[in-house]
Amino acid sequence: MPAAGNKQVRPLVGGIRVEGRRGVDRLAGATLGLVISADGPLFRFVTAGHAVGNPGDIVGQPELALIAGVVETNLFADGADLAVVSGSVGVPAKVGGVWVSDNATITVKFDKPGLPDIGADVVLQGATSGAVTGKVLHKNADVRDGTTGELARNVVVVDYTQPTTVGDSGAPVLATLQDGTPCYGLHGGFAIIEGKRVGWLTPFANVEW
Repeated sequence: MPAAGNKQVRPLVGGIRVEGRRGVDRLAGATLGLVISADGPLFRFVTAGHAVGNPGDIVGQPELALIAGVVETNLFADGADLAVVSGSVGVPAKVGGVWVSDNATITVKFDKPGLPDIGADVVLQGATSGAVTGKVLHKNADVRDGTTGELARNVVVVDYTQPTTVGDSGAPVLATLQDGTPCYGLHGGFAIIEGKRVGWLTPFANVEW
């Protein structure tokens, strides 16, 4: 499947590029994970905590100048690479939607789906890499991220068929790319375990938002 890349996409859905601040003067690209709730014009979405800064910081789609929301909660300092963003009023969004092509989205389940089994097939939909498949290697692992050096706790480790890249952080990790499939959580990054490069995800089952 293709990647959304730098496209502006409305309504907001998982699998598209967002941009936030890391520190005072550094911008970071990531992938919108999922829109998790909506109540009239108010909505919330989740993405990678390491990419979007602190509560009150702006998040844009596909770039910071096109404001999509403001960080509400960031769990990164607590060891969970997930941030909840309050969406901007007037920006359309689709709860549970995931981008799969310019002309198609799917709708996934995400209400505490549990952890995938070891050996289970999964697929992430990254804004940079598109769809990348893999198999689950470990559950409830603690890993040190290969880019940031930060310790991520209680994550799921995945052996992907190809390396993910910058901008895929926050991507939804699904059982399949089909309507109604469970979304297990958000892609965090890569780690080196026993000399092998692997991916890891923050599972929804292990966080409270």
